[in-house]
Amino acid sequence: MMSESRRNRRKSERNKQQPKSAITRKDKVIALIVIVMIFVVAAIAAVYYSLSKSELTLF
Repeated sequence: MMSESRRNRRKSERNKQQPKSAITRKDKVIALIVIVMIFVVAAIAAVYYSLSKSELTLF
């Protein structure tokens, strides 16, 4: 009786020690794609802004 409750208490302590937010490989790939997309959009916006400043029409 006594050893069983001790074992359960140890098991619950072990489960608490697991990382709360484990980032999966899929999440890392999605984050990388989003960062690249933001960079591309920012680059296009910068080019478009500089062309509009110099009075050229792009579209």
